[in-house]
Parts: sequence; C-alpha cells; structure tokens
Amino acid sequence: MIAVRQSRAEHGALLVISAAGLAVFVAPLRLGIASAQSTALFASLVALSAIVVLGVALQTHHLSPRLLAVLAALVAIDATLRLVLVVGLLGFSPIFFLIIVAGYVLGPGFGFAMGAMTLLLSAVLTAGFGPWLPYEMLGSAWVGMGAGYLGAIQPRPRGQAAIVVLALYGVLAGFAYGVLLDLWEWPALLGVASSPISWAPGLPVLALLRRFGAFYVATSLVYDAFRALGNLLLIALLGPAVIAALARFKQRFLTEWTSPGKVGDDVRSRA
Repeated sequence: MIAVRQSRAEHGALLVISAAGLAVFVAPLRLGIASAQSTALFASLVALSAIVVLGVALQTHHLSPRLLAVLAALVAIDATLRLVLVVGLLGFSPIFFLIIVAGYVLGPGFGFAMGAMTLLLSAVLTAGFGPWLPYEMLGSAWVGMGAGYLGAIQPRPRGQAAIVVLALYGVLAGFAYGVLLDLWEWPALLGVASSPISWAPGLPVLALLRRFGAFYVATSLVYDAFRALGNLLLIALLGPAVIAALARFKQRFLTEWTSPGKVGDDVRSRA
C-alpha cells in the first residue's frame, strides 16, 4: 500500500521556514524599501530551505531517493516551459500547473522544493536574477506546499472531485501569489506618499492595508486573473492524466509492504 504518513519533523521545518519567509514579505508594509534584502543571500536561503525540507523528508521516509530524480526531471521540464513564456501571457504562466499537481500527489515538502527550485533554475536559464527572484521562489514554494497539504486531507477527494478541488485551489493560488509578490515591490514602484495608493511611513496597519488593496486592484488584479484562469484550465484539461502518472511514480518509488501473518510487523521496500 502507498505510504501516506505525514512527518512532524517535515511539518515543523515547513512551519519555521514559512513563518520566517512571511515576515520578510510583510516587512515592507512597515519598513518600505528599507526592508530590501540581499538577492543572492535571500535566494540562497530559500534554496537551502528547500534542501533541508527534502533532507527531512528522506530521513523520515516520506520521500525516496528515486523520487528526487522525479523532482529533478519535473523542475527541468517546468523551468523549460517558462522559456516559452518568460513573463507569462498577460499574467498566465504554465509553470504553476506542474508545481500544483506534483505537490498535491507527492506531498507538501516535495511541492515546496519544486516551487523554489523551478524558479531558481528558470532564473539561471533566462538570466532572470534580480531582487524579485527570492520572493518568486518562496511564493512558488508555498503554492506547491499548499497543494501538498490539500492532497493530505482525509478523506482525500477522488476522481473528478479531486480535479474540481485542485482547479479551485489553482485559482486561489494564482491570486495569492500575485498579492504576495506585490507586497515586497509596492513601496518601490510608487514614490513614498506620492499618491493615495502609494506606501507611506507611519500609517496605521488598517490604513496601509486599504492603500495596498487599492494598489493591488488598480495594478495587478486583472493580470493575476489571467494566471488564475490559466491554472484552472490547465488543471481541468491536463490534471487527470498528470496526476495519474505521478501517482504511479509514487506507488512505485514510495511503497510500504506489510508481511502477511505478522500483525504490526512492517517490511518496507523502498526503491
């Protein structure tokens, strides 16, 4: 039978990494451009975090070495897809489809690592290094992680119900990713206190949120809607076949066998 154990160590690592990452995303709401991070250092920390999560998953047998090869292949395929549409078509990018379905089938740690590494490899292939890269890496990692936790819900949706749930998640993730990316760049895009929708220091939290909401609606809502719609369409059209293929990989490379006649004595076969 397929092993579906969820490691507390893996969840703990993801929680700590996500809390630290969220603090970096939210910091511009209080500090403005003074919260800017070193691109190389921040990107390296996100990549290292993904490696730590994978290491924990391996140690707790939630991931097998051969599934790492599957991860590498998926990252390479997804990064290559981004070469076709580097900045997306009016906000749509095909990379989120594979991140979402892989996370859903293979777990939150796998999804986190795939999201982060896909954006890193894509930046290498397209020379797309810049202050936006670590934020994109972390945002994409969370998209994959969220899909992984969605797939861990019991009882897990099956068949067409799973596709509907995952498609709706793709819509939500498309907007959430855009909101996160806007948080760090908002103070830099508009001059400080230059308009009613620009960042200004010293404002109460609610006032900042109102300004940010107006900024997002005016600049990013339509753009992110194309991303959300693209996720929905790709999941609806290609999701069943890709999910079935990934599930076969999981069954083959992460399988737990119970020896007959010995209750509670598990014999594990791991490729």
